[in-house]
Amino acid sequence: MSGWGERLRRLFGGRGDRLNLRVEAAYAIKASRDNPYFQALEQRAREEGFLGEFVVDEEGWLRPGRREGLETVEATLALDVYPNPAAVERRTIADYEDTGQRRRPPRATLVLADGSEIFLRRDGDRLQASGPPLDGPRTASPPSAK
Repeated sequence: MSGWGERLRRLFGGRGDRLNLRVEAAYAIKASRDNPYFQALEQRAREEGFLGEFVVDEEGWLRPGRREGLETVEATLALDVYPNPAAVERRTIADYEDTGQRRRPPRATLVLADGSEIFLRRDGDRLQASGPPLDGPRTASPPSAK
């Protein structure tokens, strides 16, 4: 896409935008929030683009920001639940289903407000979301009260 085309897409949003996604850090273990490792990991998650507000397009690609008129979905990223730390730190993990394969980049798991899960995978410097909650049609809803 040309430089001007990319600027226009950022200004006006893509026609294939599906939803706004708000991702916040979470911890399964209460004490993790005060642990220096997890504090640093939360900062890195922000820097790596895992936390914040995003627009998700029809192919699942995330871009920072939000677009009016789209449903806003709340999600949490538990930073002390494996393999989320590995995904944030760009480590690789073993593929347990095929032990002969090389190590692979892990997917991060986001838990939505309704308890369902979506997955984030990294492709270069971009994140892509996938999972059953994104497969159905999305409709506009009133903006969140937050």
